[in-house]
Amino acid sequence: MKPFELVDHTADVGIKAHGSTLTELFENAARGMFAVIAGEKYKAQGSKIEKKIEINENKDNLEEILVSWLSELLDIFNREKIYLDNFRILSLNNNGIKAETSGVNIDLYQSDLYTEIKAVTFHNLKIEEDIEGFSCTIIFDV
Repeated sequence: MKPFELVDHTADVGIKAHGSTLTELFENAARGMFAVIAGEKYKAQGSKIEKKIEINENKDNLEEILVSWLSELLDIFNREKIYLDNFRILSLNNNGIKAETSGVNIDLYQSDLYTEIKAVTFHNLKIEEDIEGFSCTIIFDV
């Protein structure tokens, strides 16, 4: 099973993320979002910068945690100009998420990045479980 795949959407862009576990689903959703930003074959070069992420929000469902997770990663990318390419979820539940991630600083004007994502949306977002694991479709506002 592919970790994620691009999904056609009329005005925006989306991915369908997969994972054998919920943590793998969240990690693959992050990989998919950065593939939308830079293309699936983009390899950032440079010294690794490590970031610890802790989101403490008592939410009703994991979809809200997923949007918070991806939004935090997108904020780091936009604010600190760090292209993140390594994701490791340490803990995940309805109270939040703890993770370690790493990436490299990039110059947005000299990089080959393709798509600017403005926001992660809740549009038709639902985490589903089947015999292969978990999946969800995530639409990004571009």
